[in-house]
Amino acid sequence: MSHMIIRDYNPETDYAGLRACVVELQDFEYRIDPRYPDGESIVAEYIPDVLLRCRQYEGKVMIAELDGEVAGYAMIWTKVPGVDIEDGDFVCGRLADLAVLERFRGQGIGQRLIKAGETWARKQGVRFFRLGVMAKNSNARALYDKLGYEECQIEMEKEL
Repeated sequence: MSHMIIRDYNPETDYAGLRACVVELQDFEYRIDPRYPDGESIVAEYIPDVLLRCRQYEGKVMIAELDGEVAGYAMIWTKVPGVDIEDGDFVCGRLADLAVLERFRGQGIGQRLIKAGETWARKQGVRFFRLGVMAKNSNARALYDKLGYEECQIEMEKEL
């Protein structure tokens, strides 16, 4: 029986695992849309940026550890302001990243990371919790639907 825990990111012990997750996530998104960069080309800059944005938006990185290995991560922000003047003073929480390494998928790890992130965000006073998902990422969309997320904005694109 495997033992899984969800805990805060520890840069001293989790960097390699977080790095593997970021690379795999980015490579997956690159396969969906080749305009995105591959994981290896951005990971060195991405992780410091993630940690900076966690401080900026009062968030954190949560790690799913399975039998002593990093199996996935979620980046949770609790104070994300609107970016446009018409957003007013609306502030929300955000699941900014979610990744589970392929060899660990199908065990409910993503669901547990999301629920842990929601619980923590709720304790921080978050009322509205948002996330973004690539339209062609059907597995992630199915998970978010299952957990009660509803579309609130849809961004569309046309190649000219």
